[in-house]
This record gives sequence, structure tokens and C-alpha cells, in this order.
Amino acid sequence: MSELNCERVSMAAMAIEDGYQPELSSEQIGTHLASCADCRRELQELRRLSTLLDTQERQLPTENLWQQIERRLPNVTRRDTSRVSASFMFLGALLLGYRLLELIPDRDFSFLFKFVPVLLVIAAFAYLRENPFKINSELSLEGES
Repeated sequence: MSELNCERVSMAAMAIEDGYQPELSSEQIGTHLASCADCRRELQELRRLSTLLDTQERQLPTENLWQQIERRLPNVTRRDTSRVSASFMFLGALLLGYRLLELIPDRDFSFLFKFVPVLLVIAAFAYLRENPFKINSELSLEGES
């Protein structure tokens, strides 16, 4: 059998407290706890902490905060999605053509040429005034009506 040390006994005692089967027997844990004041003190602190956590209740918000937040947001009107979709299709075709051009053998494009796709995407988002990181207020959580 391997040597009993405080760490193994502590882990086994915590496993018992959590309702799991420890790797050490109850007799081994009891014997070690009887002779080790540090482990007894640690186990008592863990029990007090567990009791304290068990008495806590989760606080649920009493009001829907989203309605207050939404009122403070600027009023954004819906844009024509077909224009946005067509613009992104055009951007995709442009980037695909750019990639095919880049694959031409025996061509050594400069380092600046590598930044063109990034600049195209930034320009497209700026032109469309689209924020790829915007919050959609119409989404709802599962189970929410």
C-alpha cells in the first residue's frame, strides 16, 4: 500500500463529503485525521464552507432589464437586406477571383498584395455601414416566449 500523506487523505475526505467513493478506506482516513491536526482543521473549514454555500440562494432579477437597455439604444431602422446580400455576394466573387489570380504560377506578388483581401472586406463593411459585431435584440433564449 502506498504511503498515506495529507494530500491523499484530504482528497479522500473531500470525496466522502461530496458523496463519492474515496480511494482510501474510512478507517485509514479516520486514523490519519486522529493524528493530524492540520487535516482536521482543513476538513472542518471545508465543511463550514460547504454548509455556507448550501444556504445560499441564487438571486433572480425581479425585472426585465432588456427593455430599459433597448430604450437607450439609438433607433435603428431596418435596411433592405437584398442590397446587403448582393453586396456580400459581389465581395465573395471578388475575393474568389483575387484568390484565383494569386494562384497563377510563376508570379511573385509583393507583400502589399497580401493585404488587399483584408482591405476589401473592411471597405465592404464600411460601405454597407454594417457592424459584424452588432447585437441583435430580436434573438431569444430557448424556452423563452
